[in-house]
Amino acid sequence: MSDGTHLSVSVKDRVATVVLQRPEVLNALHSDTHRELQRVMGELDLDDGVGAVVLRGAGRAFCSGSDLREIGDLVGVAARRYVRLDFTTKNRIAGLSKPTVAAIHGWCVGGGLELALACDIRIASTDAVFSMREVPLGSLPGSGGLQRLPAVVGVGVAKDWILTGRNVTAVEAERRGLVTELVEPERLAERAQELAAELATRNPTALHLAKVALDPRPEADHSLVAAFQTLAGEACHADPNYQRNTRKYTERREQQRRVAPAGAQTDAGEESR
Repeated sequence: MSDGTHLSVSVKDRVATVVLQRPEVLNALHSDTHRELQRVMGELDLDDGVGAVVLRGAGRAFCSGSDLREIGDLVGVAARRYVRLDFTTKNRIAGLSKPTVAAIHGWCVGGGLELALACDIRIASTDAVFSMREVPLGSLPGSGGLQRLPAVVGVGVAKDWILTGRNVTAVEAERRGLVTELVEPERLAERAQELAAELATRNPTALHLAKVALDPRPEADHSLVAAFQTLAGEACHADPNYQRNTRKYTERREQQRRVAPAGAQTDAGEESR
């Protein structure tokens, strides 16, 4: 399959690999990225030559969340539209009839963690770092984090991670069940391909029905939860504290990027809300 502006897609052994291609901003999600992801996932869902999907990121990170340079100043209708777009993307991935594997390395932050949570299985490299940064920034996880994270790691752990916004190591993420397997960074892509290829040999009807049975009440794009997330996002974006915090965060990130040596791991600064 041909490359898009923000994604590349390839198919091997009935496995489609979708790679986020914005490494210069740690694969931060732009509105156009969301639209590409929705389109690509829709095409793969209908492709009989694809039995499973791997989602991963180019460069030094899986995904640092929504690009604050795009959404940091959004208020009112514009903020509501972005939250709805983001929510729909994660639901499109979660609702795919085929199994999805998130291959996570580097930063997996905010909306990036919610992207991973929308996948069925998550494996990670030992250098992965997870975080829900929204509350410290003055907002809320807006695309499934409040619903999917507690279902995976338990309510108590989810409260800790979401309310504090602290960094979670790959080891802790595996211990809490967020990821099912840790591998060395150089093995991540290969292992994700192996796992997805194994899943792709299964009866597609059985896979689809198993997914539906395991998640019988997926969050609909026009549900009460979706309405709450949209209104909550608008309210938080309108708060001057949020706008001040996001500006400070992006300015600090840009300064880190200017002074850091090539290849250095700096703090993720484009995470969601």
